[in-house]
Amino acid sequence: MFLSGIRKCLAALLLFAAGSVMAAGEADLFEQAKKLIADGKAECVVIRGGRLYPWNGRGVSPLLEFHDHREPGFLKGATVVDKVIGRAAAAIIVSGGAARAHGEVMSEDGKAYLESRGVQVTYGTLVPRILNMDRNDLCPLEKSVEGIDDPEQALTALRKRIEELKSR
Repeated sequence: MFLSGIRKCLAALLLFAAGSVMAAGEADLFEQAKKLIADGKAECVVIRGGRLYPWNGRGVSPLLEFHDHREPGFLKGATVVDKVIGRAAAAIIVSGGAARAHGEVMSEDGKAYLESRGVQVTYGTLVPRILNMDRNDLCPLEKSVEGIDDPEQALTALRKRIEELKSR
């Protein structure tokens, strides 16, 4: 019980230090979301309206699902907790209007993209870039949005690349 309280306090301090101010209940949800991802029960979790919305899928598909197939504005003001956030995921997060993003793994480019657009960022591990499955080149989805600053243009390029990959 005591250690649990200390963990919650540390989590709240880390969020505060990262520039994110969350109420105690939100900090609890944040920790629950991270645990769902760590336990392999979700790839992406959106925290919105005091609720957790976990989703599974490969790559950015869970984020696109939240962006495209929930009610309009579903991500607006939400916190996104994702397994991996690179620039491609960051473009979806920004386009959806999320207020906060946490990546268990986050690329330097994704972090910079989010921060430059006012999204509060935390991460587990910061990496130089997100690699492909073979770990010998940049992820193809990251390549598709490389150098694109406008989030809507990045989403268009990302969707085009996803369709190309599906048609192979």
